[in-house]
Amino acid sequence: MINIIKIFCLLPLLALSSCTVNQKLTPPQDGKRVKVAVVKPADVDILPMKVIYRSERCRDKILTSTGAISSRDGYHLLTVPFKPEAGSNVVSNAVAFDGGGWCGWKLSNIRFQFKFHDMTAFGQDIKKNIPNDIVFVFDKNSPPRGNGHYEDIYGPLVIVKNYFPLIRKKPGDNDILVLSIQGQPMLTYRLHDTPTIKFEPVVHSDLVVFAQPPKEKGEGYVLTYPNGEKIIDHSFPYSKNTNYAFVKQKEN
Repeated sequence: MINIIKIFCLLPLLALSSCTVNQKLTPPQDGKRVKVAVVKPADVDILPMKVIYRSERCRDKILTSTGAISSRDGYHLLTVPFKPEAGSNVVSNAVAFDGGGWCGWKLSNIRFQFKFHDMTAFGQDIKKNIPNDIVFVFDKNSPPRGNGHYEDIYGPLVIVKNYFPLIRKKPGDNDILVLSIQGQPMLTYRLHDTPTIKFEPVVHSDLVVFAQPPKEKGEGYVLTYPNGEKIIDHSFPYSKNTNYAFVKQKEN
């Protein structure tokens, strides 16, 4: 009788353990993939892709603002490095649309960053190197950063954008100098039936913009352009001035 009681006591635990499912990604070998390729500038590092898959079956529990317990699509983060293509300056890799597995993982978004390889090439006093990024959304969910807005794209995508170095003196922190790669803030695309993505950042490393913080409260940043022109920008770094359409000055 004692043994029977022990068996019945273990049944709830066995039932709970049987609910644990394998949430690994197992993309089908013959499944569709999106190829992401980047034309890599010599002085720029292309960082690995951060790939998010979502599942309606394997849901995550969340606590709402009212204290109630709700759920949302589960997500799985995967890091996918770029691989150099032989005989070219292109790096690329392919990402499966169908993540497979018991959870039925589906590709939600891809994000990757890029930054200057050697920040000291722009000055020995630079202490921080900030990357830029680009996001591709494949489902109805919001992008992993930004305000939720994106440009809809149908079919293959080719992106060619201009970039340049921005050196900003950061107020406080002993006025350290910060390098960033600027030009196209928050590129976000929502893709439909897109088999290939090609991104070509045209980096004008010789067109350096300097941003000096305001000396008094209420004053704007002083931006110094490659041709020596200076402007005062009260909305830096969020105004139209910081889109820096001045790249054309290189041709003057």
